Parts: sequence; C-alpha cells; structure tokens
Amino acid sequence: MRIRKCARAVITNEYHEILLQKFEFTDVIGNVVLWVTPGGGIKGKETPIEALKRELREELGIVVDIRDEPLFEIDVFIEGKSDSFISREIYYKITIQSDTILSIENMTEKEKDTFIDLKWWSKEELKKIKNFAPREILNYF
Repeated sequence: MRIRKCARAVITNEYHEILLQKFEFTDVIGNVVLWVTPGGGIKGKETPIEALKRELREELGIVVDIRDEPLFEIDVFIEGKSDSFISREIYYKITIQSDTILSIENMTEKEKDTFIDLKWWSKEELKKIKNFAPREILNYF
C-alpha cells in the first residue's frame, strides 16, 4: 500500500486554543468534511520540518521557527476514490499569538476550492465535536 509522508502542526496560542482548518476532502469516499491541523505532504528530499515550514507559508501565510522534537506520529488509513493509502503523519507543536495575521492567499487552487473555514478552538469545544482529526491532538494542548 502506498505511504504518503506528511508533516503537520499543532498550533496553539496564548489562550491555550488550537488552530484548525476546515476542508471538504473531495478525493476520499464520502467527501468528508473535517477540521484538521495545518500541514501536508513532504516533497522529494524535504525534511519534515522543511515541508511543514513550506506548508504553513502556503496554507496560513506564516513563517515559523521549529526547534522542538515532534509531539507524536501516527499512520492514518485514507480510503480514496482512486486509491487508498496510508498517511504517515508527524506532528510538531508551534505557538503563535491569537492576533497573528493569517492568509490563505498562497494555497493551491485545489486547497482554496475545498477550504471552508479557519478557527481557534478550546480543548473543551473540541471534545464536543466529532468532525476533527486526529483526536490525538487533545493530549497535546
């Protein structure tokens, strides 16, 4: 089975909230709508940190410095419409201020077409909803 390596960010702010993006994943069976952490695929010879820095510039318009070790890694089975694969995801914690200016201007057209919303969430709020992934992030903020 194909493995897609990904780097993702658990972004928190001074109020201990986490930033999530809402997308409609049209390439998966059922067109799933989920709140997810920013990040994405690791390209070519990129390190996970290089990939995550690129993804955060593209998806949020921010430049960050990542010095810490990863928080956790997980494998997620993705049932795609054209093929199924394992998303091998490595997560890093990043802290920014809640008033940081964020922009989706540099997203790919496909990302822009499936992007729905961006929101800071408290841990208590996230515990009440079902449509966010991965649930493991509740252990890290």
